[in-house]
Amino acid sequence: MDSQKKEQIGLFRFGLIFPLLDERLQYGDITRLMKEICSKDHDIPYSDKRTVSMPTLYNWLNAYRRSRNIEDLYPRDRSDKGSRRKLSSETEQALLLFSQQHPTTKITTLVRMAEKQGIFLPSEVVDMSLIYRVFRNHNSKGRNPNDKDMRRLEMEYVNQVWYLDAMVGPKVHVGQGRERKLVTSKLFALIDDKSRLITYARFYRDETSDSLLDCLWGGFNARGLPRQCHTDNGAAMRDERIKLGCAALEVNFTHSRPYTPTGKAKVERLFSTVRMQFLPTLGDEPLELYELNKRWVAYLEEYNDRYHSGIGMSPLQCYLSEVQAVRPAPPDLPRLFRKREIRTVSKARTVSLDSVLLEVPLGYSGRKIELRYNTTSDVEAFYEGMSIGMLKPVDYQANSRAHRMQGVQP
Repeated sequence: MDSQKKEQIGLFRFGLIFPLLDERLQYGDITRLMKEICSKDHDIPYSDKRTVSMPTLYNWLNAYRRSRNIEDLYPRDRSDKGSRRKLSSETEQALLLFSQQHPTTKITTLVRMAEKQGIFLPSEVVDMSLIYRVFRNHNSKGRNPNDKDMRRLEMEYVNQVWYLDAMVGPKVHVGQGRERKLVTSKLFALIDDKSRLITYARFYRDETSDSLLDCLWGGFNARGLPRQCHTDNGAAMRDERIKLGCAALEVNFTHSRPYTPTGKAKVERLFSTVRMQFLPTLGDEPLELYELNKRWVAYLEEYNDRYHSGIGMSPLQCYLSEVQAVRPAPPDLPRLFRKREIRTVSKARTVSLDSVLLEVPLGYSGRKIELRYNTTSDVEAFYEGMSIGMLKPVDYQANSRAHRMQGVQP
């Protein structure tokens, strides 16, 4: 399994165990939450299963608690490579007939009974993902994935949940000289659910993951770390490095499912206010981007200090009333949100990244390594999850001198 699939599965597992990491929970609360999680259907990456068992969830929770490292939630490579991974049609029919004879038996129990009855061939791997697929394809013993709990959640404390969204802003001038141009700005905004505080919001020249990250880092540095950050399914919002970076901070970065209502209504109300109250004050002539944000920050300070009827005080007052419980952000945020690329090391011990040739330590020629970086001048290489050091651009002059010293023509 490649590293990207492992990351997606690890992020899914982190999302499931995340509510269980709250240190305020008692043992009984954890057990209750685990039962609730295991009773629901989930979109499990690269699996036909829709549920997770209590022992499995407990194993994931313990694995993460031991190291607080999301990579310990990545799946391990299978030890049964080469075995048959598909049930024969005869086995499928026999299993379905067996299930009809035991209509009230759970699938896991049914499979154990079927194994004792000799229904599976010796060459077949009894994999539960295959079993669930058989029953799902025949609409047997399945659950309705559309049965969702749509009750509205009320957050108990500040920084429990932030909502993130973006809206189209006014046209602005960006760049200098020949690079100067007129673009349509985008406003990224973060709002805390309980206090209604706008924890951070800025206008950007585009709606990219880099703009989103700048907004996130601004919010984390200014108002601490939320427990959860919820957003929609826009392209910029689905960058894997954002999810991995947030997971490293124990911030659960989640997405709305298409066409489902969420707490984002608070952000939508903010955007409606921006359109009605702030944008009309800008005039008809496009501003420079920095000037737009200068005016916006002044408006934002007034907005956060304004009385809010829904909470009986201003958002800032509500936030500051619980500020002692806020988790501060670490100083090395960019390092946690590095881009990741897979490269195969050449025979010359080099890899190429953004047209820059980088030198790799001895012993990795022909192997695949993972590069983590923010810029090509700050690239760290990993092999099988372990760092093998920082990579530097190839120094052709130094290599030439080394060849000459060894009596070899460059």
